[in-house]
Amino acid sequence: MIDLRPLTEADLATVTEWMRAPHVARWWHEDPETVRERYLPSIEGTDPTVTLIAVRDLEPVGLGQWYRWDDNSVDRDIYGIPAATIGFDYLIGHPRHCERGLGTALVAALLEVTPQVPVWVTPEEVNEPSRRVLEKNGFELMAVKQCQHPDEPLAGPTALYRLQR
Repeated sequence: MIDLRPLTEADLATVTEWMRAPHVARWWHEDPETVRERYLPSIEGTDPTVTLIAVRDLEPVGLGQWYRWDDNSVDRDIYGIPAATIGFDYLIGHPRHCERGLGTALVAALLEVTPQVPVWVTPEEVNEPSRRVLEKNGFELMAVKQCQHPDEPLAGPTALYRLQR
């Protein structure tokens, strides 16, 4: 249902548009004007985060990225996530693609391309759509806590989900 391909520089305008969409901006807390600056290192290979475009029927519908929590040790420690694990983030770009099972399919596709180690994901507690997607993919809620992340001062309590593999 979902294919993944590497993010390219040509995708950055689309990703910027997605970041401006209210259903994305509510959770990503990212300035759309900094998309190029944020994702170009991943495209060029100077950032170890693997950033992918989710495609359905040849149309880009979302973004997924995965990373080793050890490469982001400050974030890992803020959330209390164990070492030697991975995390990922995901979004569906346009509202017309939401509530169609694409988020669940995107997470399943990410699980197919990531190392076979435990996965920890950190949606906000009130992000029910994201939490449902994780639960449909076998993730277990481990804790809910307020994490004071300096890059996301507006974020509410975090739901910490784990998939033990």
